[in-house]
Amino acid sequence: MNASFAAVSEIAAALPEDQRSRLAVYCYRRSHLRRLGLKIATVCSKRSLIEEAGHAGELIHFQAQNVEGPVAGDRYMAPRHIKRPVSLHNC
Repeated sequence: MNASFAAVSEIAAALPEDQRSRLAVYCYRRSHLRRLGLKIATVCSKRSLIEEAGHAGELIHFQAQNVEGPVAGDRYMAPRHIKRPVSLHNC
């Protein structure tokens, strides 16, 4: 997996700064691509991420600097709620 992230960083570094930050924000906003978005954000400037996503860009930049912490404890990665089983017992 780290080899894949290294390849992504290399490819992203070849993109112009505005496209790179746009791609980082796009990936970050999709839960299944969040870790990839953070990896791309590590090669983006804070300024470009803020220009692309405002306050969210600042948050992405901060999380990208500490990538292991926020993703592991990200509440959006956890199940939203536990579904109770459906029962027709009282019908």
